[in-house]
Amino acid sequence: MERRAANRDRGWVLAPIALAILFAILVLPVALWGADRTSEAADEATAHWPTILQFASELPAPVLADYPSATGPGWHLVLAIPVRTGMGIHGVRVLASCAGLALVLLSWHGAARCVGPWLGAVLALPVLLSTYVLSGSAWITTDVVSVLLGASMIAVAAWWPPRAATFAVLAALFAGALSVRQTNIYLAAPVLAAGVLGSPLGRRASDAEQWAGDEPRSWARAGWAILALVPGLSILGGLVWAWGGLTPPWFREYHDAGLSPVAAAYGLCLVAGWGVLLLAPMSMEVLRTVQRHPAAMLGIMVMAGLAAGLPESSWSREAGRWGGAAWTAIRWVPSVHDRSPAVVVGAAVGALVLAVLWVRAAEVRRGRMATVVVVGLLSMLAVQSGNSQVWQRYFDPLTLVALAWLAALGVDRSRPHSAGRLAFGAMLLAGAQAALSTISYWLPAATAWGFAAPSFLP
Repeated sequence: MERRAANRDRGWVLAPIALAILFAILVLPVALWGADRTSEAADEATAHWPTILQFASELPAPVLADYPSATGPGWHLVLAIPVRTGMGIHGVRVLASCAGLALVLLSWHGAARCVGPWLGAVLALPVLLSTYVLSGSAWITTDVVSVLLGASMIAVAAWWPPRAATFAVLAALFAGALSVRQTNIYLAAPVLAAGVLGSPLGRRASDAEQWAGDEPRSWARAGWAILALVPGLSILGGLVWAWGGLTPPWFREYHDAGLSPVAAAYGLCLVAGWGVLLLAPMSMEVLRTVQRHPAAMLGIMVMAGLAAGLPESSWSREAGRWGGAAWTAIRWVPSVHDRSPAVVVGAAVGALVLAVLWVRAAEVRRGRMATVVVVGLLSMLAVQSGNSQVWQRYFDPLTLVALAWLAALGVDRSRPHSAGRLAFGAMLLAGAQAALSTISYWLPAATAWGFAAPSFLP
């Protein structure tokens, strides 16, 4: 037993080190020597690096009313400081890539606290191998640091008892998140969820959502949750006032040209695609979960499918419905009156995946944590409708993190065989992510090393 305990202890050290080494191998060569043929490289060249240079030249009084980026100025201001001291673009890339490494390790830790360090590492692999995490880490963007702040807030709201110190941390993270990206306003939802569950209202939640960490419940906790939103909302309000709109004027016609009602349905399609791979080896367990709650599961699928059928959902570059493997696949399915059957079915299956994962977590008394994670993910999908561009890169990383955590929350000693099956599913999902990353990240970047990218690459 002592040897087994020692192996577990070593796992908590060796697993994150292994993930960090793999991350460095996949990211640093591209950041230092890769060809700038990826979408994120184009964003770096046209938006983020020029913004950083502008702020670096204007420090200590940068002009925030307009700059060549669609996002908040927070990350650009942070990176402008080393640029002002003389750091070049390659150094800034390496520095910025630490946000990607932190996201991978956060994903690992959230899963590992439920299933142990090594299975947690396997569950984090799809996040590490995501083309959007790798490319967003190798090149300077706001994508990965935005997801890092969002995932950090969801983790704190889900796992930390709702005390004053917890909401102080959430207030600081929320302010940082909104300074980086406007759509991070969705993070108000998990903060409020934690406040409600820690208040007397939390006693009305299901038995599976009752948690000792929420006791003793008090109305003050709901008040703290509301107060935690004030600094971030004040920052966002100041930026909107300075810009005269929801985005800086430079990109307003592109990202603030109208709502995208299909965003939530599209996000559920991604949940379906990745969730089915993750849960495929556990198909019999999933079936038994559905059989225990057939009416609820059917109702969830029907409601999600009907809601997905309302907005236009066919592929359309003009409407912002393009970019990424999922839209490419949807494009090949014939649409009906500008509604894609693939989106309707995918949204229904995605809703079922989330329901199954929540039920499995609730059955082992982790419903409270699963509720906060699901609330965070669904609120992100809904808020993305405010962006005129419905790109996969805005949805994928947080979806993969949430799936890893929800799957881990449903495994405990009462389900000894789930761990192995879940590991197999995570490897399937990691393989899919690696394949997409090879096509859209490694091969384009490797043209600098004498490799020719296939002609079908964008």
